[in-house]
Amino acid sequence: MRLLLSSAVAGEVGDTHAAAVALQEVYRHASFRGGDPAQRVAAYFADALASRLLLPPPAKAKTTTTTREEQFLAFTMFYQASPFYQFAHFTANQAIVEAFEAGGRRRLHVVDFDVSFGFQWPSLIQSLSDAATTSSSQSSQDDSGDCCDEPVSLRITGFGASADELRDTEARLARFADGCPNLRFEFEGVVNNGPEDGRHERIKTDPAATVVVNLVFPAAQNARASSWDPRSALAHIRSLNPSLVFLIDKVDEGSGGGKGAGRCGSASLLPRFAANLRYYAAVFESLHECLPADSAERIAIERDHLGVEISDAMASLDRRRHAGDRAADQMSRGWKERLESAGFEDARLSSRTVSQAKLLLKMKSGGCGGGGFRVTEAGDGKAMALGWRDRALITATAWRPCRRSVGKNEP
Repeated sequence: MRLLLSSAVAGEVGDTHAAAVALQEVYRHASFRGGDPAQRVAAYFADALASRLLLPPPAKAKTTTTTREEQFLAFTMFYQASPFYQFAHFTANQAIVEAFEAGGRRRLHVVDFDVSFGFQWPSLIQSLSDAATTSSSQSSQDDSGDCCDEPVSLRITGFGASADELRDTEARLARFADGCPNLRFEFEGVVNNGPEDGRHERIKTDPAATVVVNLVFPAAQNARASSWDPRSALAHIRSLNPSLVFLIDKVDEGSGGGKGAGRCGSASLLPRFAANLRYYAAVFESLHECLPADSAERIAIERDHLGVEISDAMASLDRRRHAGDRAADQMSRGWKERLESAGFEDARLSSRTVSQAKLLLKMKSGGCGGGGFRVTEAGDGKAMALGWRDRALITATAWRPCRRSVGKNEP
């Protein structure tokens, strides 16, 4: 880790030779397949640094491009092996169901700003179908003939990286929904193209529907898509007047705050680089505890999913570095600050949401991590975090439009 930071420091001040020397030493000790988690995460960060500094990759570097199919398989294996994404998705879905129930309507419109492979939504589809079936059965027994006989309608507007990925996601979700009674399902895919493509304006809502917005790992989307503008997205989200915005994101220790950390704008990106390194070191360690040392699945997950994320995160740091001071400062703002500036306030998470997260973790911990994962509450019940040992990895928060007017600051 020390050598990686030395290389990053040298690269930051333009000393490419010193950066290359430090990287060569990193590669001597790093490993993509064997070794301990620290050696493996070092290998992927070394690759990302070499690419960032435009250095020729050493012989042992990973130079092949990951295909969409490989990324899908790696994501699937990670989803099954670790509670990481399941915590995020099931926690968000519980809050979405509660917002839908509170609205008292039969139509739900979910706007998902990074639908990816759609793994979050089968559990929501199943929950809505089960609730509608129970309601319909009770209505039949009561012979009331009221509006509860109408199937529940779920519409998902999902943003994705490509038309092919969105078509595949729609097909998977539609097949699953076909087997769920008392549910009408509709999916609309929106490709993330350029900054001025007007994709946010293409979101059309039904006045009779409960609207919720899903922001799961928006920083990762920002890292992947250089054209994604959080300010524009949040301004349009506010115009939708959603009943709920659910945010799950990485715990970012590099966005500023502590003494010496500063804000990671154009002046220095090193605090954010160090935060990314610590974060992925913890993720690699947790995965090491979930899967055997010689596991082909673990190797694929690290190579085709986590390694890709690390590369994207480093590319995002470069965009910050080359942005102007004001743009870099906007990119550095945390999502809590952005949502507050856009006219949202955080809401308390329900006891059901917290209990479900803890139950999920208890069920998963038997075969993963030896109990190393932790769920903790914070912010007077307005935030919940999933952590590995003593480090928080991701946080979950719920947001609603403020009753007061929108703040004066930009989102």
